[in-house]
Amino acid sequence: MNKATIAAMGPANRSVRFRSRLLVALLCLASVPSWSAGQDQVRADKPPEMVPFGVYLSWERTEACARHYGIDRWEDVNKRLDVIAANHIDTLWVTNMAQTDLPRLIAECEKRGIRIIPSMGAIEGRIEWRWHNGGQYYDEMIPKTVGLAGDSKTVAGWVLSDEPSQEILPRIEELRKRFRKADPNRFCLVVSMWPQTPHVPKVTNLPVVCVDLYPFFGPLDPNGPHTDRTSRHFFRSNARRMIEAIGDKDVAPWIMPMCFSDIWGPRRYDDRGHLIALPGSYMHWRCPTLAEIRWQIWETIRSGSKGVIFYTLAPEAPDAKTESLPPPDIAKENDKIVLAKEPTDLGPNALTNPDGTGTPQLEEIGKAYQLLGPHKPLIRRWNRTSLLAATVESPIEGQCFIDPTTGKFYAVLVNDDFHQVRVAEIRLKARTNRLTDIIRNEEIELEAADSADGSRMGRLTLAPGDGTILAIEREDVKAD
Repeated sequence: MNKATIAAMGPANRSVRFRSRLLVALLCLASVPSWSAGQDQVRADKPPEMVPFGVYLSWERTEACARHYGIDRWEDVNKRLDVIAANHIDTLWVTNMAQTDLPRLIAECEKRGIRIIPSMGAIEGRIEWRWHNGGQYYDEMIPKTVGLAGDSKTVAGWVLSDEPSQEILPRIEELRKRFRKADPNRFCLVVSMWPQTPHVPKVTNLPVVCVDLYPFFGPLDPNGPHTDRTSRHFFRSNARRMIEAIGDKDVAPWIMPMCFSDIWGPRRYDDRGHLIALPGSYMHWRCPTLAEIRWQIWETIRSGSKGVIFYTLAPEAPDAKTESLPPPDIAKENDKIVLAKEPTDLGPNALTNPDGTGTPQLEEIGKAYQLLGPHKPLIRRWNRTSLLAATVESPIEGQCFIDPTTGKFYAVLVNDDFHQVRVAEIRLKARTNRLTDIIRNEEIELEAADSADGSRMGRLTLAPGDGTILAIEREDVKAD
């Protein structure tokens, strides 16, 4: 409409027409989602709806194991993909990968219904020279990398760095922006060590924060926890620090627990595929027991985290030399109590053996993943709540959640005892009328608690390190 036409209109008509145009403009603005710097929001900006039950794979280890057994690398890879698919693992976090291998891995994972989150060697963000000339290297390399994935649903997101330092995080944020431009439909993330993790949601806009927590150190290792109590505290407190650092940001917290052993110095495999520390070696990490495997999964869920990715899938090859390091100085200084005096079994070196077969730890993960699988949508949407709809006592730990779509309460319980079956006594608020173990699909009988406030009580048995999810049904009491 030109100026002459507007002038010819009466005042009332001009006012109506102006209000109509203003209303249309406001509606258009309201329909455009916002992001920083006025950019439109895209899927890459939001945490994914997926709740990954996954494992981490160091890509170079598949080639080393294949070479040891005289087979093709892809024969080794396919063995390990088959065994994880059979154990209800739906996500593969793969690192140190060459670009040329990505298309075939996408095809192999697609056959098995496994999603990939690749950490490509060509796009690792910590390498200094790649940032020269304004990061021109990444401007060229990122579109090539994204092009290899195309529109495949198998590639869920991109890992920008493996354990970046706090100083590198501003560059990781810059890398995220460049990936967002090249691939607006896939999220980006990093895995960070526990000291750096609280800084990740403060310095970056990554929609996922993932901390790696390896709580089971070798016997008497001065570098980390090696008792039941200290190992649990290390894992639990650092998971809490991540959750607290995220706060109200729309960010999904994930945890990378451990299943491996790590020996610096002389070691060998035994016939079962266990890694044996030989005299004079430094025993840095030991493989978790089956109870400790269960506990890491259930504690991850209890913490409020939205994903589990176990480190690591493939072990060192039996003849690996590059991963055998001399004992550190601190171990030499305390050699009387730290270094192995006799052959010591530290368990499997990974979730699979050098020949590609699964370990009991992998099978234990598979059992837990299978039980939790049907409840992924609930886990993704529920929120932690301070309302004590259910309480328990040590050695059982609990956390209450509320489903924002239904207002229903849930509680996640975990047995902190790694060695004994324990009976959980669950104390419930007054007017609780039903308690259901949704993992076992069993209703728990309720009885009056020894209390004047009308509390009720239920009981269930948990194996060492095991956990469960309880659905709590209460009368609608507005005073709560």
